[in-house]
Amino acid sequence: MKAHYPKGSYTFGNSPQGGFSFYAPGPANVDLSSAKEATFGYSVFFPKGFGFQLGGKLPGLYGGNSDADAVGCSGGRRSSACFSVRLMWRANGQGEFYTYLPPYTDSRFAANEKLCNVAPSSDCNPTYGASVGRGSFTFPTGQWATISERVRLNDVGRANGEVQLFVNGKSVINVSGLILRDSAAGRIRGMQMQTFFGGTSTLSVPVSKPNFASPKDQDLYFSDFSVAITQTL
Repeated sequence: MKAHYPKGSYTFGNSPQGGFSFYAPGPANVDLSSAKEATFGYSVFFPKGFGFQLGGKLPGLYGGNSDADAVGCSGGRRSSACFSVRLMWRANGQGEFYTYLPPYTDSRFAANEKLCNVAPSSDCNPTYGASVGRGSFTFPTGQWATISERVRLNDVGRANGEVQLFVNGKSVINVSGLILRDSAAGRIRGMQMQTFFGGTSTLSVPVSKPNFASPKDQDLYFSDFSVAITQTL
């Protein structure tokens, strides 16, 4: 699968449009809503000379209390009824988890504040998603990288959810003691298949199109998509 980013492309709803965005429930014979824990993997190829700018989104798992609720956690929209665990590339190819979990500012979900303190660098933006473990790995250029993320739902009423990221078989981010749901209706619903230039920044430069937009016409390549239920509810 190829994603194309025209020069100047930045998020969705702007022109020119770059990347892609859709929600994938997975194979018909794999009911992800039955999963206590699921693993989603793919390979990604950044060509040599790829212009990373300040960052861009990559696919990850998502979920919520219903199919309709589950698509509500992105673009600055937060809710206790949904969650998403995508990836981002940042400047110079630094990688991270980019998460929307029930907000730690609500005392019921205070456990999720630990996402703000994951080494080597993390930031919990008050409006948008949390930048988790930024710089814990770097996306290479000119070669494939194999990504695998594991998401484990918490038991309702307990802070025992987990998110973990493997890059080329090595665990680079692993966070436990989280709350992804507050209802038994909260389930993993599928893969949030998104990639585009854009995001949030705590850098001194302003968060704006010129700082995030693709600096040239360029492509990104994906392959080897897989999803597995590693434990059922």
